[in-house]
Amino acid sequence: MPRFKKSVWPQFALAVSMLLPFDSILASAQDAPPVQIYLQQERLQWEQPPYIEQGNTMVPMRALFEKLGFTVTWEQETQTAKAKKGDLTLSLSINKATADVNQTLFYLEVAPQIKNGSTFIPLRFVSEAAGANVSWEEATRTVRIDTTAADAKQMIQRLIENMTQSSTFTQKATSITGADGIKKNDVHVTNIAMNSDSSSATVTFQAGFTVSKAIKNGNGITISPSETVLYEFTGEVYKDSAGQWLLRTSPSAMTYVLKEKKPFMDSN
Repeated sequence: MPRFKKSVWPQFALAVSMLLPFDSILASAQDAPPVQIYLQQERLQWEQPPYIEQGNTMVPMRALFEKLGFTVTWEQETQTAKAKKGDLTLSLSINKATADVNQTLFYLEVAPQIKNGSTFIPLRFVSEAAGANVSWEEATRTVRIDTTAADAKQMIQRLIENMTQSSTFTQKATSITGADGIKKNDVHVTNIAMNSDSSSATVTFQAGFTVSKAIKNGNGITISPSETVLYEFTGEVYKDSAGQWLLRTSPSAMTYVLKEKKPFMDSN
Protein backbone atom coordinates (compact mmCIF):
# COMPACT_ATOMS: atom_id res chain seq x y z
CA MET A 1 0.00 0.00 0.00
CA PRO A 2 2.71 2.59 0.78
CA ARG A 3 4.06 2.05 -2.75
CA PHE A 4 0.73 3.18 -4.22
CA LYS A 5 0.52 6.19 -1.93
CA LYS A 6 3.90 7.45 -3.08
CA SER A 7 2.85 7.25 -6.74
CA VAL A 8 -0.35 9.34 -6.44
CA TRP A 9 1.21 12.79 -6.98
CA PRO A 10 3.58 11.80 -9.78
CA GLN A 11 0.66 10.19 -11.60
CA PHE A 12 -1.46 13.31 -11.07
CA ALA A 13 1.32 15.54 -12.36
CA LEU A 14 1.76 13.30 -15.41
CA ALA A 15 -1.96 13.37 -16.12
CA VAL A 16 -2.00 17.18 -15.99
CA SER A 17 1.07 17.45 -18.21
CA MET A 18 -0.57 15.16 -20.78
CA LEU A 19 -3.89 17.01 -20.60
CA LEU A 20 -2.47 20.45 -21.35
CA PRO A 21 -1.03 19.58 -24.79
CA PHE A 22 -4.28 17.82 -25.69
CA ASP A 23 -6.26 20.95 -24.79
CA SER A 24 -3.91 23.01 -26.90
CA ILE A 25 -4.37 20.66 -29.87
CA LEU A 26 -8.15 20.70 -29.44
CA ALA A 27 -8.20 24.50 -29.27
CA SER A 28 -6.03 24.67 -32.36
CA ALA A 29 -8.42 22.39 -34.29
CA GLN A 30 -11.40 24.49 -33.19
CA ASP A 31 -9.64 27.67 -34.27
CA ALA A 32 -8.82 26.28 -37.74
CA PRO A 33 -10.51 28.25 -40.53
CA PRO A 34 -13.63 26.66 -42.03
CA VAL A 35 -13.35 24.51 -45.12
CA GLN A 36 -14.18 26.47 -48.27
CA ILE A 37 -15.62 24.64 -51.26
CA TYR A 38 -15.82 26.01 -54.78
CA LEU A 39 -17.77 24.51 -57.66
CA GLN A 40 -16.20 26.09 -60.74
CA GLN A 41 -15.80 29.70 -59.49
CA GLU A 42 -18.82 29.68 -57.15
CA ARG A 43 -18.23 29.37 -53.42
CA LEU A 44 -20.81 26.96 -52.07
CA GLN A 45 -22.88 27.80 -49.01
CA TRP A 46 -24.10 25.14 -46.60
CA GLU A 47 -26.78 25.06 -43.90
CA GLN A 48 -24.51 22.68 -41.98
CA PRO A 49 -20.76 23.37 -42.26
CA PRO A 50 -18.47 20.80 -43.94
CA TYR A 51 -15.86 19.10 -41.76
CA ILE A 52 -12.76 16.96 -42.16
CA GLU A 53 -12.71 13.35 -40.95
CA GLN A 54 -9.75 11.02 -41.53
CA GLY A 55 -8.56 13.32 -44.30
CA ASN A 56 -11.95 13.32 -46.05
CA THR A 57 -14.09 16.43 -46.53
CA MET A 58 -17.62 15.58 -45.45
CA VAL A 59 -20.49 17.69 -46.80
CA PRO A 60 -24.31 17.69 -46.56
CA MET A 61 -25.58 15.01 -48.92
CA ARG A 62 -28.55 16.55 -50.66
CA ALA A 63 -26.89 19.91 -51.23
CA LEU A 64 -23.86 18.36 -52.94
CA PHE A 65 -25.87 16.02 -55.14
CA GLU A 66 -28.17 18.83 -56.26
CA LYS A 67 -25.22 21.12 -56.99
CA LEU A 68 -23.81 18.37 -59.23
CA GLY A 69 -27.13 18.02 -61.06
CA PHE A 70 -28.43 14.81 -59.46
CA THR A 71 -31.98 13.95 -58.43
CA VAL A 72 -31.96 12.41 -54.95
CA THR A 73 -34.33 9.91 -53.33
CA TRP A 74 -34.12 8.62 -49.76
CA GLU A 75 -35.10 5.16 -48.50
CA GLN A 76 -35.83 5.53 -44.80
CA GLU A 77 -36.01 1.81 -44.06
CA THR A 78 -32.45 1.15 -45.24
CA GLN A 79 -31.22 4.72 -44.69
CA THR A 80 -29.94 4.74 -48.24
CA ALA A 81 -29.63 7.69 -50.60
CA LYS A 82 -29.90 7.12 -54.33
CA ALA A 83 -28.78 9.88 -56.66
CA LYS A 84 -29.44 9.80 -60.39
CA LYS A 85 -28.21 11.89 -63.30
CA GLY A 86 -28.75 10.57 -66.81
CA ASP A 87 -27.72 6.90 -66.74
CA LEU A 88 -25.48 7.37 -63.69
CA THR A 89 -26.81 6.13 -60.34
CA LEU A 90 -24.98 6.41 -57.02
CA SER A 91 -26.17 4.61 -53.89
CA LEU A 92 -24.81 5.31 -50.38
CA SER A 93 -26.07 4.16 -46.98
CA ILE A 94 -25.61 5.61 -43.50
CA ASN A 95 -22.69 4.05 -41.58
CA LYS A 96 -21.93 1.71 -44.50
CA ALA A 97 -18.40 2.08 -45.87
CA THR A 98 -19.31 1.01 -49.41
CA ALA A 99 -20.93 2.80 -52.32
CA ASP A 100 -22.55 1.49 -55.47
CA VAL A 101 -21.87 3.32 -58.74
CA ASN A 102 -23.89 1.73 -61.55
CA GLN A 103 -23.49 -1.67 -59.86
CA THR A 104 -19.75 -1.25 -59.41
CA LEU A 105 -18.84 -1.45 -55.74
CA PHE A 106 -16.38 0.92 -54.06
CA TYR A 107 -15.02 0.99 -50.52
CA LEU A 108 -15.16 4.34 -48.71
CA GLU A 109 -12.53 5.62 -46.27
CA VAL A 110 -15.34 7.28 -44.29
CA ALA A 111 -18.93 6.06 -44.33
CA PRO A 112 -21.86 8.47 -44.76
CA GLN A 113 -23.08 9.62 -41.37
CA ILE A 114 -25.75 11.70 -39.69
CA LYS A 115 -24.50 14.72 -37.77
CA ASN A 116 -26.64 17.48 -36.25
CA GLY A 117 -29.65 16.08 -38.08
CA SER A 118 -28.02 16.19 -41.54
CA THR A 119 -26.60 13.39 -43.67
CA PHE A 120 -22.95 13.92 -44.62
CA ILE A 121 -21.12 12.18 -47.45
CA PRO A 122 -17.49 12.19 -48.68
CA LEU A 123 -17.14 15.03 -51.19
CA ARG A 124 -14.20 13.72 -53.22
CA PHE A 125 -15.65 10.26 -53.83
CA VAL A 126 -19.04 11.55 -54.95
CA SER A 127 -17.61 14.33 -57.11
CA GLU A 128 -15.10 12.06 -58.85
CA ALA A 129 -17.78 9.40 -59.39
CA ALA A 130 -19.70 12.14 -61.20
CA GLY A 131 -16.69 12.76 -63.45
CA ALA A 132 -15.42 15.94 -61.79
CA ASN A 133 -11.87 16.88 -60.90
CA VAL A 134 -11.28 17.62 -57.21
CA SER A 135 -8.29 19.45 -55.72
CA TRP A 136 -7.34 20.44 -52.16
CA GLU A 137 -5.40 23.55 -51.15
CA GLU A 138 -3.94 22.93 -47.70
CA ALA A 139 -2.85 26.52 -47.00
CA THR A 140 -6.38 27.91 -47.37
CA ARG A 141 -8.34 24.71 -46.54
CA THR A 142 -10.07 25.03 -49.89
CA VAL A 143 -11.64 22.33 -52.05
CA ARG A 144 -12.15 23.04 -55.74
CA ILE A 145 -14.56 20.96 -57.83
CA ASP A 146 -14.18 21.31 -61.58
CA THR A 147 -16.99 19.90 -63.71
CA THR A 148 -15.86 21.60 -66.92
CA ALA A 149 -16.43 19.27 -69.84
CA ALA A 150 -13.00 18.00 -70.81
CA ASP A 151 -11.84 16.34 -73.98
CA ALA A 152 -13.74 13.06 -74.44
CA LYS A 153 -10.61 10.96 -74.23
CA GLN A 154 -9.58 12.70 -71.00
CA MET A 155 -13.01 11.97 -69.51
CA ILE A 156 -12.78 8.32 -70.58
CA GLN A 157 -9.33 7.99 -69.08
CA ARG A 158 -10.59 9.48 -65.82
CA LEU A 159 -13.50 7.01 -65.85
CA ILE A 160 -11.15 4.04 -66.28
CA GLU A 161 -8.79 5.26 -63.56
CA ASN A 162 -11.71 5.65 -61.13
CA MET A 163 -13.10 2.23 -62.06
CA THR A 164 -9.79 0.50 -61.26
CA GLN A 165 -10.10 1.84 -57.69
CA SER A 166 -13.28 -0.18 -57.17
CA SER A 167 -13.52 -3.33 -55.11
CA THR A 168 -15.34 -4.92 -58.07
CA PHE A 169 -12.22 -4.52 -60.22
CA THR A 170 -10.01 -5.75 -57.37
CA GLN A 171 -12.15 -8.88 -57.08
CA LYS A 172 -11.81 -9.41 -60.84
CA ALA A 173 -8.01 -9.14 -60.58
CA THR A 174 -7.91 -11.46 -57.57
CA SER A 175 -9.93 -14.05 -59.45
CA ILE A 176 -7.90 -14.08 -62.67
CA THR A 177 -4.53 -14.10 -60.87
CA GLY A 178 -5.51 -16.73 -58.28
CA ALA A 179 -4.12 -14.44 -55.58
CA ASP A 180 -4.66 -14.77 -51.85
CA GLY A 181 -3.77 -11.09 -51.61
CA ILE A 182 -3.29 -8.45 -54.29
CA LYS A 183 -1.93 -4.94 -54.69
CA LYS A 184 -2.72 -2.82 -57.73
CA ASN A 185 0.23 -1.04 -59.30
CA ASP A 186 0.20 1.29 -62.29
CA VAL A 187 -2.70 1.67 -64.72
CA HIS A 188 -2.20 2.98 -68.26
CA VAL A 189 -4.86 3.56 -70.88
CA THR A 190 -3.18 2.43 -74.09
CA ASN A 191 -5.91 2.95 -76.68
CA ILE A 192 -9.31 4.62 -77.03
CA ALA A 193 -11.03 3.73 -80.30
CA MET A 194 -13.99 6.08 -80.78
CA ASN A 195 -16.95 5.04 -82.92
CA SER A 196 -17.97 7.09 -85.96
CA ASP A 197 -20.24 9.54 -84.10
CA SER A 198 -18.03 9.75 -80.96
CA SER A 199 -20.84 8.47 -78.72
CA SER A 200 -19.07 5.28 -77.64
CA ALA A 201 -15.60 3.77 -77.62
CA THR A 202 -13.59 0.63 -77.08
CA VAL A 203 -10.96 1.15 -74.40
CA THR A 204 -7.80 -0.86 -73.87
CA PHE A 205 -5.79 -0.38 -70.70
CA GLN A 206 -3.02 -2.17 -68.85
CA ALA A 207 -2.99 -2.76 -65.10
CA GLY A 208 -0.17 -4.23 -63.06
CA PHE A 209 -0.54 -6.20 -59.83
CA THR A 210 1.65 -7.60 -57.10
CA VAL A 211 0.28 -11.05 -56.34
CA SER A 212 0.61 -12.58 -52.87
CA LYS A 213 0.09 -16.23 -52.05
CA ALA A 214 -0.54 -18.05 -48.77
CA ILE A 215 2.45 -20.08 -47.58
CA LYS A 216 2.29 -22.71 -44.84
CA ASN A 217 5.17 -22.78 -42.38
CA GLY A 218 5.89 -23.89 -38.82
CA ASN A 219 4.14 -20.83 -37.40
CA GLY A 220 0.98 -21.24 -39.44
CA ILE A 221 0.14 -19.45 -42.69
CA THR A 222 1.67 -16.23 -44.00
CA ILE A 223 0.69 -14.31 -47.10
CA SER A 224 3.74 -13.08 -49.01
CA PRO A 225 4.34 -11.44 -52.42
CA SER A 226 5.16 -14.10 -54.99
CA GLU A 227 5.03 -12.43 -58.41
CA THR A 228 4.14 -9.35 -60.40
CA VAL A 229 1.82 -9.51 -63.39
CA LEU A 230 0.66 -7.14 -66.10
CA TYR A 231 -2.73 -7.61 -67.73
CA GLU A 232 -4.34 -5.85 -70.66
CA PHE A 233 -8.08 -5.27 -70.32
CA THR A 234 -10.64 -4.27 -72.94
CA GLY A 235 -14.11 -2.84 -72.37
CA GLU A 236 -16.78 -0.59 -73.88
CA VAL A 237 -17.79 2.90 -72.72
CA TYR A 238 -20.49 5.29 -73.94
CA LYS A 239 -21.74 8.86 -73.52
CA ASP A 240 -25.23 9.18 -72.02
CA SER A 241 -27.89 11.85 -72.56
CA ALA A 242 -26.36 13.99 -69.79
CA GLY A 243 -22.99 14.04 -71.55
CA GLN A 244 -21.36 11.67 -69.05
CA TRP A 245 -19.00 8.90 -70.09
CA LEU A 246 -20.00 5.63 -68.44
CA LEU A 247 -19.04 1.97 -68.54
CA ARG A 248 -21.00 -0.20 -70.93
CA THR A 249 -18.92 -3.23 -69.94
CA SER A 250 -18.84 -3.91 -66.21
CA PRO A 251 -15.40 -4.55 -64.65
CA SER A 252 -16.28 -8.20 -64.05
CA ALA A 253 -17.12 -8.71 -67.75
CA MET A 254 -14.04 -7.05 -69.29
CA THR A 255 -11.85 -9.28 -71.43
CA TYR A 256 -8.19 -9.60 -70.51
CA VAL A 257 -4.85 -10.92 -71.69
CA LEU A 258 -1.76 -11.64 -69.60
CA LYS A 259 1.09 -9.50 -70.95
CA GLU A 260 3.86 -10.08 -68.42
CA LYS A 261 4.58 -12.28 -65.40
CA LYS A 262 7.73 -12.52 -63.31
CA PRO A 263 8.80 -13.50 -59.78
CA PHE A 264 8.40 -10.78 -57.20
CA MET A 265 12.12 -10.63 -56.38
CA ASP A 266 12.95 -9.98 -60.06
CA SER A 267 10.62 -6.97 -60.12
CA ASN A 268 12.53 -5.02 -57.45
